[in-house]
Amino acid sequence: MKNNFNDMGISPLVLKAIEEMGFEEPTEVQRKAIPHILNQEDLIVMSKTGSGKTAVFGVSLLQMIDPGVAGPQGLILTPTRELAVQVDSDLKQMSKHLPHKTTAVYGQHNMNIEIQTLKKGVSIVTGTPGRVHDHICHRNLETKHIRFLVLDEADRMLDMGFLDQVVRIIKSLPKERVTLLFSATIPTEIHKICREYMKHPVTIEIESQTMTVDAIKQVYYRVKHNEKNLQLNRLLRVEQPESCMIFCNTRVTVDRVQSFLSRKGYVSHALHGDIPQGRRLKTIQQFKQGEIPLLVATDVAARGIHIDGLSLVINYDVLWIKTAMCIESGVPAEPERKVVPSPWLQVMTS
Repeated sequence: MKNNFNDMGISPLVLKAIEEMGFEEPTEVQRKAIPHILNQEDLIVMSKTGSGKTAVFGVSLLQMIDPGVAGPQGLILTPTRELAVQVDSDLKQMSKHLPHKTTAVYGQHNMNIEIQTLKKGVSIVTGTPGRVHDHICHRNLETKHIRFLVLDEADRMLDMGFLDQVVRIIKSLPKERVTLLFSATIPTEIHKICREYMKHPVTIEIESQTMTVDAIKQVYYRVKHNEKNLQLNRLLRVEQPESCMIFCNTRVTVDRVQSFLSRKGYVSHALHGDIPQGRRLKTIQQFKQGEIPLLVATDVAARGIHIDGLSLVINYDVLWIKTAMCIESGVPAEPERKVVPSPWLQVMTS
């Protein structure tokens, strides 16, 4: 197994770029996965966010794509707009010494600007399934030269209802391609995609070196629903976190909690799908830079966003899933799952 980037046969210009980004030694997933991609093998990677998977497909695609070919050769699908922007930003840094051009396409972004960028020519397109499918249907995105398809956070795309669009996109691509799928879990529906649209994929599963319970301190507080804000305020006063994310299940709750925090004198911003894209991206950047100490968000909006140095995470809403199994004529039916609110606040500190 290759223990450093030099041994992997990566070009000097890509090596120079990732060294400037602070990469020193490859992570476990990079050591195991990059050689398979460079060998043009389909790949299923099961790993959690933060394992270094963006560099796995980023370095590999930039290494193998021919910048002289007209039209995109790499297509990366992500579940959220924020993740699409983040992946494209990483690709731009990795390709800074190369002639490659990359772009991101996503909902709530100016369609005409995206069309003009695509017309000028790009090597890699990163986007959300809905917007990518729109561009393909309107023939703004040429697919005949696509050699690499990346499905990033595949299980989350399933959760968000994008699977049908993903399948339609896959069917529009050349069959002779390399398909790379990254997911924390492989549900049945994702397994079906792997079976139908991948060619003898190699599977790599990366286990976390430390269990979550070992890496962080977790505390649950049982409180009445109308006391949650009171206890939230108490926790923040006691912990005084330099950076804290507060997760809520709905956009309405995010706005209510953020408004409460503002009235209490905290510097906080909200992050959810109803907020204009430009403001969302600016908010994430400000939070990463420490300008905003508290960020109240839905998990959909924050999915896959890499933020270093979080000192506190609070799950304002925790849900119980009640399962009821119906048995008729001795044959078990699909379990009925009912999600109900719980009287818990979950607090996790590093």
